[in-house]
Amino acid sequence: MNSDYSSENKLIKTLLRMSKDYSSFFYFTLEANENICFYSTMPFEKGQAYRDIVVYCTPELDDHFQGVLKHCQKNHEIEVIESSIVNDLES
Repeated sequence: MNSDYSSENKLIKTLLRMSKDYSSFFYFTLEANENICFYSTMPFEKGQAYRDIVVYCTPELDDHFQGVLKHCQKNHEIEVIESSIVNDLES
């Protein structure tokens, strides 16, 4: 990606779906990688077997985040529902 956060205030927003059981370990993995992004769990129903997680990352750190995501996808089903570029001031 040719842009950077400081010049354009853009973030890469990725919506992921994964099993509830794996989501806690996924959060831990993101934090163990020097907080390369920030994330939030989307609202869910009690007893729901999966979690939708929205992840925001700066363009500069997206390659690193994608590498972590691909590594996690080797052993666990993680669906990328949506990926887009958003203006940080509106997210």
